[in-house]
Amino acid sequence: MDPPPWSEHSNTAFGPPFDDTDADVILRSSGPDRVDFMVYKVILSKASPVFRTMLSLYQPAKGTPKESLPIIGLAEDSKALAALLSVIYPHTSGSDEQPSLNDLITALDMARKYDMATASRRLLIDFKGSKDVTGSPLEAFCAAYSRELGEAAQIAARETLKHRLNLDDIGDTLEYTNGPAFHRLWKFHRACSSAAVIAISGINFTWIPPAPIAWWSAASTTCPCRPKYQYTLGPQMSSWMANSSWSGYLERACNALREHPYSGAITKQGILRPSYQVYMCDGCRQLICGLPEFSRYLGEEVDRVVSNVRGVLHVSRCSR
Repeated sequence: MDPPPWSEHSNTAFGPPFDDTDADVILRSSGPDRVDFMVYKVILSKASPVFRTMLSLYQPAKGTPKESLPIIGLAEDSKALAALLSVIYPHTSGSDEQPSLNDLITALDMARKYDMATASRRLLIDFKGSKDVTGSPLEAFCAAYSRELGEAAQIAARETLKHRLNLDDIGDTLEYTNGPAFHRLWKFHRACSSAAVIAISGINFTWIPPAPIAWWSAASTTCPCRPKYQYTLGPQMSSWMANSSWSGYLERACNALREHPYSGAITKQGILRPSYQVYMCDGCRQLICGLPEFSRYLGEEVDRVVSNVRGVLHVSRCSR
């Protein structure tokens, strides 16, 4: 079997799934390997108006055999190109290796460069679920911010809310951190913390659903547990007299949100458990079983108000 007409022009072929023998164009990556991806013009054209125009204007170099496929050289490396093509192809069964943070960022940048809106959306899903983003959100944020990838920067910034943003925790990474990006992230973190704490402070929790909830509607003002704290719950402004096990939880929750402004910080057992250990009468002991449900309502409100904190993270040019 004769070698394919493009083989003499390249050191490396990527292989499946980008190696179909009836492919009609070759995308060649940059770098020392110069990897060839054998793909279809129709897929590229449907995914990108930029590629559609590029392919319509393609003129082969003089002396190129008629049977040779068009070769389009790109500035990006093979890993980033593979990540991009994988989200526009109808079926890909290539390597199980997950793209690195750098590959995802470069692929997102390519998707913006070639005006590939659908590819951008799919890459953002991969970016959000990447272990590099969940494990090192500060690094992910700085990488996205430096490329002016607004949506990716937002995703990474919100992931940092699960981590403390102080020198004891991030000191070792500051040497490799983009200064303006970190300052913008710090301001975002503080704004989210402030919004979250305000949301659950005070005595009015009118956003709790109106459904009958035994842990507060059945509370008795005659129970011997002291001190008592009065709160207003639900859209009907129902009065609720709670003992120190509830107020203690709210205090711990506010402290937790100052460092981790997201719902998970106030619904975990470590925050709830001390309230179960407070001395109380049998009636209050039964009602404290509703604390996890109460914390869930607070967590939902925290996530809602934090999701509205946006302006501080403005990036000059946003990804699509």
